Amino acid sequence: YNIITVAFATPQLGTDYKMEFTPLETSQANFIAQIQTLHAQGRKVLISIGGATAPTVLDNAAERDTFVSTMTNIINTYGFDGMDIDLEGNSLMVTSGTTIANPTDPLILNLIDGVKKIMTNYAATNNHKMILTMAPETAYVQGGQSGYGSIWGAYLPVIHGLRDSLDILHVQLYNTGTMYGIDGNIYTQGTADFIIAMSEAVIQGFNTAGGAFAGLPASKVAVGLPACSLAAGGGFTDTATVKAAMDY
Repeated sequence: YNIITVAFATPQLGTDYKMEFTPLETSQANFIAQIQTLHAQGRKVLISIGGATAPTVLDNAAERDTFVSTMTNIINTYGFDGMDIDLEGNSLMVTSGTTIANPTDPLILNLIDGVKKIMTNYAATNNHKMILTMAPETAYVQGGQSGYGSIWGAYLPVIHGLRDSLDILHVQLYNTGTMYGIDGNIYTQGTADFIIAMSEAVIQGFNTAGGAFAGLPASKVAVGLPACSLAAGGGFTDTATVKAAMDY
């Protein structure tokens, strides 16, 4: 792997916006040394925020600013090359008044603005762009085709608002129910057609009740799959099936 993501930076107990990160099974000094070893090999190391059990909810400007300062501190302390947004649960939701191009929900606006501020801080310290990736669940992205509201399609305005800065979108093509492709057909996880249809959707773009989502360059789209059957509740895809999708 040339990009390695560390999981997770999570909100401090009692908050949903003050981020912290402590390595498990090793000391902070040793963990920093491991990151430096990876850097010497030419690899990039990112810190991922969120995960299934750690909602990060930025309700207002004060919480956004605390999120920015604490994430900037984590990135600087460990020498991370950027961050991966893996927010789930109630971290992101859209209401009926918001659109992909012009979101009005504070959670969405504060996250977009907060990430931009973190990137500005990073560039000021390192004199180059921070790497930004996202690992949303399918409901938050392709799910916007079948419904736009609550979590359904909730990542779309974030992806759109940060598309110029985004390096990789790797939607989680696992732990998901069936999903619509842009051809109107329904696809099931664990198949080559699912990988193809979900990837095609984010490259070609699609329509939602919140407006059109313009696709991303194919170079920014990766395929998010579990490494083994124990790594997810469903959606493990064997090597031959993945190869068939990649060949297509």
